[in-house]
Amino acid sequence: MTKRVAELLILGGFMLLALLLYRSTAAYPEAVQGSTAMYVRFLAVSLGVLCAVEVGMWLKSREQEISEKLNITAAPIRFWGLLAELVVYTLLLEPLGFYLASLIFLPVAMVTQGAKKPLTIGTTTAGVLLFVFLVFEKLLAVPLPERLWF
Repeated sequence: MTKRVAELLILGGFMLLALLLYRSTAAYPEAVQGSTAMYVRFLAVSLGVLCAVEVGMWLKSREQEISEKLNITAAPIRFWGLLAELVVYTLLLEPLGFYLASLIFLPVAMVTQGAKKPLTIGTTTAGVLLFVFLVFEKLLAVPLPERLWF
């Protein structure tokens, strides 16, 4: 499979997901049509617009690298390491909660992927967790996984 074919398959899947997500909001109860349904519609439209932009970019660069083979394991240690870390992260979400599990996962994943500067790793981790807290906890009031331990 070439890289272009893989990109088109993934892009088509995301476009289908955007359409189904938007259509699903019609079945939401009347009480949430002005709040939750609007948020889901916004996500669906955003995903659709980003897919359309990607199609445009793909069409513009169509003549370049047409037969490049897909190589997902150019760096197998990084690939399999990140996959293993994601599995451990999902297992730690329930006992440790979102914030503590993410506080462990993010720096470990960054080091596995090649980050070397402790200041960059620390500020990125803090920034991501602060962003999630402000947007999802405070602004949207989305309940994140809570810890069972401690």
